[in-house]
Amino acid sequence: MLDPDTGRPFTDGRAWEFIACLMEDLHEVEAVRLRHPRGGTGYVMKVALKPDQRLLYVKVELGSGVIFGRSFHYSRHDSR
Repeated sequence: MLDPDTGRPFTDGRAWEFIACLMEDLHEVEAVRLRHPRGGTGYVMKVALKPDQRLLYVKVELGSGVIFGRSFHYSRHDSR
């Protein structure tokens, strides 16, 4: 995964910073049912990355006072 701001691969820290910025900017979030844990709720963001507009798929899960990163990769489906 390349960071659109630097053109270099995301580091763990930069990925979390990127996710936090998306949340602060009120990027659209979709609630989804998780298979593990069964019945849990995950939160998905699909982000068009510049310059080629590939979709980044981000899924997080809320825990007790923490946010767990579940997915951070290019989308397998190009449905924006």
